[in-house]
Amino acid sequence: MQWVLTALLTVIIFGSVLWLLLHVRTPRYHVIGKDIERILELVITGQATENDWSVFTAYQIRDNDYLESIRERCMEIEEREYIGDVRPPYLFTSNGIEEIRALHDELKNYHQRHARS
Repeated sequence: MQWVLTALLTVIIFGSVLWLLLHVRTPRYHVIGKDIERILELVITGQATENDWSVFTAYQIRDNDYLESIRERCMEIEEREYIGDVRPPYLFTSNGIEEIRALHDELKNYHQRHARS
């Protein structure tokens, strides 16, 4: 009788775990243009943390090629100009900040053009 109870409990636990894995979705990092604008503003004003920047650059943007190109260009700037917490509060050199500012302005203009259409 005890082995039947153990087997039944095992099946219930296994079934519950299987059901949970099939029905619970993996969290997704979904970013929109306004989110990127905000991150770039934080970088420009010296309010971004290394974590903010890392989260932005770490995840590929699969649903918008233009936003992905902005992220890739930010990563290129990061390779050349990133200094982290060496010169608080800015994460980039002054040249890097200017390049980020140019990307921010480009993104802002892109949103203004596409908001009208």
